[in-house]
Amino acid sequence: MRKLLFYVLGAAACLAGCTPDNNAPALGSTPKVNFTVAQVSGVNNTFVCTAGTAGVFGWYWSTGNGSPVAGTASDTIHFAQHGNYRIMLTAIGKGGYDTASQIVSVASDDLGKTVLQGGTLDTASASAWTVLNTGGLQTTFTFTSNGLVVSNTGNTNGGIYQAVQLQAGVNYKFSCNVSGSGMSNSWFEFYIGATVPTQGSDYTDNKIYSLNTWSGCGKTAFDGNVVQIGCNGSGPSSGDFSVATSGTYYVVIKAGSSGGTLGSGVTVADIALDQP
Repeated sequence: MRKLLFYVLGAAACLAGCTPDNNAPALGSTPKVNFTVAQVSGVNNTFVCTAGTAGVFGWYWSTGNGSPVAGTASDTIHFAQHGNYRIMLTAIGKGGYDTASQIVSVASDDLGKTVLQGGTLDTASASAWTVLNTGGLQTTFTFTSNGLVVSNTGNTNGGIYQAVQLQAGVNYKFSCNVSGSGMSNSWFEFYIGATVPTQGSDYTDNKIYSLNTWSGCGKTAFDGNVVQIGCNGSGPSSGDFSVATSGTYYVVIKAGSSGGTLGSGVTVADIALDQP
């Protein structure tokens, strides 16, 4: 995303420095960005951000979890954890770009009715997850105050997992925020499978969502729900998930590289498997 923004802004700067023909239209003035933030009535920790800038053809929002991503003039944001978050908007018009930001204060946690434990993936969540060694060099999984940071410096694989109890016929909804600067020759995958993870063996049972650079996503900066920004896996775009048989299932987060890296690291936060 940063690379795209650089090219767009570079082109605008180049055009601004050229002498136009007499018949060429003016580029226009630089947009002056402003936006409002309003909490959604009756919905915890959810805010609607609306840009008020005219003459804009590109909006890039950042919610404080990673690099800006392309969007529209309005964006709805939910924060699962309490804290102060900086929401930033970069708007691009014919005459250039402008950036504005606001601080949003969230008073309490809102993790929903999730069957997962340790869904915030912060330091205190580490005890809810088990590290899975899939054989070979291990990807690094570090629980921090800002979420789970997954990193490597070369060819690795590995994961973390936990067991959950799911009921047949119940419609669960999966979501997870992932952000990073861009990966090369890498995968970042989410599984919900009935197979018990085994130390020293790879996990391949029912990949539902993933970022995969060979499939075309995760190569440039990203920040969002993997349900929407992922490009590989069997899960639907709605995030809905159900099982045919009640029992124990395993939620697995797996990542690695082959001939590349996970870039500067991928941050994972606010994973949930919600039930009605």
